[in-house]
Amino acid sequence: MTRCAVNIAHKGTDKADITVTWPDGGTRVISFSAGMPANSDSPSEFRFTREGALNMIRVGVSERFEITDQLALGD
Repeated sequence: MTRCAVNIAHKGTDKADITVTWPDGGTRVISFSAGMPANSDSPSEFRFTREGALNMIRVGVSERFEITDQLALGD
């Protein structure tokens, strides 16, 4: 696991698209809607759990992201 660069595009108070860039240059877009993780740009299964203000997101079998509400929504 490693830290990745992110770019956040806020779309109102409770929506955002977060583009995660891996060290090898690959990317994954994770969308938030109604203040919660909603989907990604991958066709693989998308699921998440929350612990307080931390969103633990899984895409497929090998991708895991930890994104705080503050990062995603500016809360």
